[in-house]
Parts: sequence; C-alpha cells; structure tokens
Amino acid sequence: MTTLSIEAQVSADHRLQLTLPDDFPTGPAKVTVEPVSAQAPSAIDGLSPLGQRLRAIRDAALAEGMPVMTQDEILAEVRQRRGQPADDD
Repeated sequence: MTTLSIEAQVSADHRLQLTLPDDFPTGPAKVTVEPVSAQAPSAIDGLSPLGQRLRAIRDAALAEGMPVMTQDEILAEVRQRRGQPADDD
C-alpha cells in the first residue's frame, strides 16, 4: 500500500488542491484531512516577506483554478517561449 502525507494550505474559500507524484498509483484513493494544530509551526513561518508574498499569489491562483504544472512542463514552456528546441528534438 502506498501512503503519502502532504502538508497543504486551505484557501480562504475552503478549497484544497493537490498534485501527486507521477509514480502514485491511479484509481480510487482515500483522502483524510486534519487541521494542523496552532502550536505546530506552519510552512509559511520560515519564509521571507518575498516568499510569503509569492506563496499568497500562488494560493490565490490555485483558488481560481489555475492548473499546476510539473517541473518538466514548466521547463518545456520556458524552452518554447525562448524559441529553443524541445528535449526530444
């Protein structure tokens, strides 16, 4: 059985979006959500002001339904915008 634990942010509109690793099995899955206690440090506590701002922008984009891209998809888009050939060329 594959078990995966991910810490995530619940947006102001109570939405949660997850992207699982490519090797996670497809098919039915069980999702359990539990709030992180107030005493536990949140992921945002250690971020710089710029990091906090970028996290807020990301959270807002995800809440609006922006698709999440993998690292490979991002790099492919950067290459395309630069006019560079794709990896498989």
